[in-house]
Amino acid sequence: MSTIVIIDDRVTNRRILSELASTIEVDARVESFEDPIAALEWVEENSPDLVITDYKMPNIDGAEFVRRFRHLPFCFDVPVIVITIYEDREFRYKALEAGATDFLLSPVDHHEFQARSRNLLALRKQQQIIKNRAYSLEQKLSQDHRTLETVLHESQERLRAVIDAVPAMIYACDADQRFIFMNSYTARYLGLAPEAAIGRTTREVFGEAVGKESQTRDLSILNSGETLPAYEKMMTDAEGRDRVMLTTKSPIPDSTGRATLVVTAALDITERKQAESELLEAMEQTDLANRAKTEFLANMSHELRTPLNAIIGFAQIMSKEALGPIGSPAYRDYAKDINSSAIHLLGIINEILDLSKIEAGKMELHEEEVNLPKVIENVLRITRSRALESKLVLENISSAGLPLVRVDKVKVKQILLNLLSNAVKFTPPEGRITVATEMAPDRTVKLSVTDTGIGMSEEEIPLAISRFGQVEGTFSRTYAGAGLGLSIVISLMELHGGTCQIESEKGVGTTVSLCFPAQRAVAKAQQG
Repeated sequence: MSTIVIIDDRVTNRRILSELASTIEVDARVESFEDPIAALEWVEENSPDLVITDYKMPNIDGAEFVRRFRHLPFCFDVPVIVITIYEDREFRYKALEAGATDFLLSPVDHHEFQARSRNLLALRKQQQIIKNRAYSLEQKLSQDHRTLETVLHESQERLRAVIDAVPAMIYACDADQRFIFMNSYTARYLGLAPEAAIGRTTREVFGEAVGKESQTRDLSILNSGETLPAYEKMMTDAEGRDRVMLTTKSPIPDSTGRATLVVTAALDITERKQAESELLEAMEQTDLANRAKTEFLANMSHELRTPLNAIIGFAQIMSKEALGPIGSPAYRDYAKDINSSAIHLLGIINEILDLSKIEAGKMELHEEEVNLPKVIENVLRITRSRALESKLVLENISSAGLPLVRVDKVKVKQILLNLLSNAVKFTPPEGRITVATEMAPDRTVKLSVTDTGIGMSEEEIPLAISRFGQVEGTFSRTYAGAGLGLSIVISLMELHGGTCQIESEKGVGTTVSLCFPAQRAVAKAQQG
């Protein structure tokens, strides 16, 4: 429903204009006034949609009325029609200059009055719709802006909380070396509140020396726009303790891409540096101990082997009675025991010395092209007498067409002797020991020793391959030895770049598989 205000000091004109106005719209509200001052007072409290006023009126004319009307709240865009007689052209100009929207000539043409009034009301409604839409959009934009500000504030707070939780110094400075941000860790480290540092320079906060160094690095970053590699520097915390800080500095560009800020992250690595120093010292001590051990074992090699070789030699002479009868047969048995024990002790000493060489990295390979089955047969010949004494069957199975293998022949014999000695030692009478060789499709050469001995459980295998490890952990062990055989085998295979795999089952037996890498297989096949 539209509200139309009619102003005319003449009753007849006012009544005619009011009747015409009421026909413009259904349910149109028409308010008529004789006095323009009274009309201004009314519209100040009520918002009309159209005002129709005569120009010549008492107290004020139409131009002055329009001027005052336009200054009222919410009336700057309400359409106003001024009625003048044809001869009053100057009055029409004044009314239009004062803010009138349109004018009508008196006497008023009824059809023209209704058409122009209806058009102005339609325009007013369109303006209202646009205003309402604009207001709604403005409200929505305002609400979106407030929501965005809230989300941004929450995001900034979360980011601040994350940065505060990082156990490192994180701060940012502008081109004047003034702090614009500092996390809580940095503030605690320096013994001040984060807000207390904002606006202060690095020299004021860190002191002259550290501040000057930081300024030099920051200026370099701002000029180059590049991140500095991490570096270590000493700083003093709030408690006066010297700390080693691993520091990185990176530029932060503005919207144009020019570096205007520098962010610094410094991690306290004092404890790590101390641990590294202690570790280095421990490694040096260990190296000294290893060198001392190597020198000791090298000396022991001569000091132990020389008398043992003499003992073995004289025991063999005595047991064979090479220089004549020695009297009681018991002495001959004693000589055999001395010889057996000395040989056993020499074997243990040799294993310990070999192991020391491996640990010291002084064990070297003297490589040559070797016919592996022949080496195996030579080793079996050495151990066959012991196997026969234990009533064991020795078997050698070699695949046809095996290539020559580039290895240290003496070390390979030592590997086989260790494995076969273990197999003989741990296999009950009537058992079987099998040595097999084959070449896999990838040209790796595999050698395996299988026995039907006492075997091991999965838990016992790691103990058996450890140095000085014995599966039976009692002082009265059934099987003698230093527990170095398998450990030396594994180490010697690693020197060849190969692998050693052990499969065993308690009460069933053990298989030790050795794999020499493909690059050790010589292209030409072995000769028969």
